[in-house]
Amino acid sequence: MKKITFLLSFLTCVLSFGQSVATYNITFTNFWNATDHSIGTSFPASNIAHWSDLVGVNHNNNVTFVQIGTSASTGVENIAELGNWNHFRDNDVQDARDANNAERFFNAGDLFLNEPTNTIIYTGLEVSEDYPLLTMLSMIAPSPDWFIAINGLNLRNGSTWETSITMDLFPYDAGTEDGTGYSLSNNDTNDNITSAQGVAPFNSAKVATIEIELQSVLSNDEVSELDGISIFPNPVSDNLRLRNLQNTNLKHVEIYSVLGKLSRSVPIENNINNLDIDISDLASGIYVLKLQNEAGFSKTQKLIVR
Repeated sequence: MKKITFLLSFLTCVLSFGQSVATYNITFTNFWNATDHSIGTSFPASNIAHWSDLVGVNHNNNVTFVQIGTSASTGVENIAELGNWNHFRDNDVQDARDANNAERFFNAGDLFLNEPTNTIIYTGLEVSEDYPLLTMLSMIAPSPDWFIAINGLNLRNGSTWETSITMDLFPYDAGTEDGTGYSLSNNDTNDNITSAQGVAPFNSAKVATIEIELQSVLSNDEVSELDGISIFPNPVSDNLRLRNLQNTNLKHVEIYSVLGKLSRSVPIENNINNLDIDISDLASGIYVLKLQNEAGFSKTQKLIVR
């Protein structure tokens, strides 16, 4: 039930737009290495040393997910100690979303040091003006509770979007587990989040960099194009009708189950105004209808099939 609730809340939030929507690509590059970051201990083998899933959320300034000098939430603790982000997504982020303080959670994937790419790349992050701050976290693994974080990075520059941001990243200690080496089993502690830069096994060198590159910006007029499409009936049992498609630059229509499984994908021909989709073979239940235009912007809404 938690997974379904989160997904539907996510889809509802996608429909809430600010004055514009920016799309960013994110590149995380590893600089964590045995030379700079193994003071007083041995560095884990390259097939063991890794960055856990790099996860994040865009939000407003009414919420802070991680901050030096404060205690780590259970969600942040689980990421720092285990690389597990479920509690962070389902509680920290979801609570912020319920209060209209966050837009979307995303997962960019992990990185093992024996992988030749040495990078994590995430493309197509859509950020609205209402939620322009970016927070991201990943565990330095294995470790007691060491991690990297970006805390509330503002993607706005006055009245415009930042076009390019590059940041050096340094290690943090979550203050939840005691240990000086790259191990997972250590005694629990109850301290605040602190910087681990220059604290063994780390020297003062960065452990990673992150680059955030603007790809496109959709104005409010472009966003509203998809809002003009009529979708009916809903609930539906046989044919789903889409009308007023002309001049929307609609590229394709997709229908997903609430668990995220793609149930139908329909490409859109140029210059059509009406579209009927046969959904009579779909089982009764709640689905998600996704519209995407040629610019890559998408709109989603709940669809009930009877």
